Amino acid sequence: MKIFNFLFIFLLLAFTPSAFSADPKWDDLEKQLKGTGLSGWIHGASEPLSLFVFTYREPGNFFSHVEFPLIAGSEGIERTLRTLTRHDEVSLKGYFLENGAPIRHIFVESLSLIKKYESPLPQSQDPYPYQATLPDELLNKSEIFVKVHAVANEGKVLVVEYKDAVLPVVISQPTLSKGLFRNDKVKLKVRVRSHPEQPTHVSLDTSKPEPLVVTDRMVDWHGKKGSVEGALVLFPKSPQVNFNVFALQLIDENGVAREFTLVNFEDDVIFSKIRQKLQNFWDAAPAGVENARNKLINRQVKLRATGTFNVVDPGQANPQILLTSPEAIISIQN
Repeated sequence: MKIFNFLFIFLLLAFTPSAFSADPKWDDLEKQLKGTGLSGWIHGASEPLSLFVFTYREPGNFFSHVEFPLIAGSEGIERTLRTLTRHDEVSLKGYFLENGAPIRHIFVESLSLIKKYESPLPQSQDPYPYQATLPDELLNKSEIFVKVHAVANEGKVLVVEYKDAVLPVVISQPTLSKGLFRNDKVKLKVRVRSHPEQPTHVSLDTSKPEPLVVTDRMVDWHGKKGSVEGALVLFPKSPQVNFNVFALQLIDENGVAREFTLVNFEDDVIFSKIRQKLQNFWDAAPAGVENARNKLINRQVKLRATGTFNVVDPGQANPQILLTSPEAIISIQN
């Protein structure tokens, strides 16, 4: 059951923007940055959006981690960053920027690749064509529907997902965003900021009434029974989890997508059978697989999953559907 419990904690806490067991020892981290190098992993890398984020994990405590946006110190570093992908292990040299941002940025003066992440699925390495074109398509918009990607520092840090792009939001009134959960759906009134030029940031327009409205709170789903229908999603095994994780994608009328992870925490034998059934669905339709940035989606596999919704942590990577048996999953192909 050790791997089983590991997966459970991972699915709850992975990708939380700041989940250190205590305040990081900033002096020690900066000493490493300025000395032998600070080692960690690429959390996210978007070459078209010029957005690169680094994860540092506390030694000996996998679930104690913190994320830092990266600023290239030279054109050479910028070129290197553009070659990196999620889960690549790297060592950085540089320093923390004193830029007044609510989340610390690392100014990268030197970068070395320790280990390149090799996905077990070759198609996941195909270049991903972003649907969102930033900042162009936001310039004439004052209101957008998005999904919360991360909230930290008591609401001072808000990152949302606009279409398939990760978008930092500058918050002047943290009480508006404090208490949000990852995957909450929100309607924002925004203005595109001129600085920084890349990656694109927006400001919450507090001059307008109701600048932030939650249209669907993820925590409200917790404990309820129900069904979700959608395309089958695969999060391939990685340095964070030992086997493939499956989910269903549900897209609303505004184009906002959520992934519901399919799990069973009560019986590892049943969970293994559930995963095998989902793997069989996946393998039966290889032509439908497409790269979806940080996951794979098989549009040719449409399923219905019925169970109990589980949302127990504000930083939980995805809501879960707790399934009692493989029979809780059925095909709904036309």
